[in-house]
Amino acid sequence: MFRNHRVHVQVKTTTQTSLGETEVWKPVVSRWARVIPLPASARSVYMQSKTEVTHKIVFAKGTVELTLGNNRINHGSKAYEITVPAETIGNDTVIMVKEI
Repeated sequence: MFRNHRVHVQVKTTTQTSLGETEVWKPVVSRWARVIPLPASARSVYMQSKTEVTHKIVFAKGTVELTLGNNRINHGSKAYEITVPAETIGNDTVIMVKEI
């Protein structure tokens, strides 16, 4: 499968300030991946389990360590929240996400 998008994995860091906690997203790694919008039929399958999914992101050749709620993926001006744990299929890592 051809990977034609440069995406950036970010990790959430929390800093305690006098006003409370501040959440900041810091870059971890940039990788080539395929960002695939999901059709309505695929979205409805996930909605049955109360999980919102808008896209599938496929990383080639090796695993990508990601944690729900702790990582997100940026592609251009769009940010994606990981909604389903990553799955390894062959040599690819497949992640279901929703655009935020």
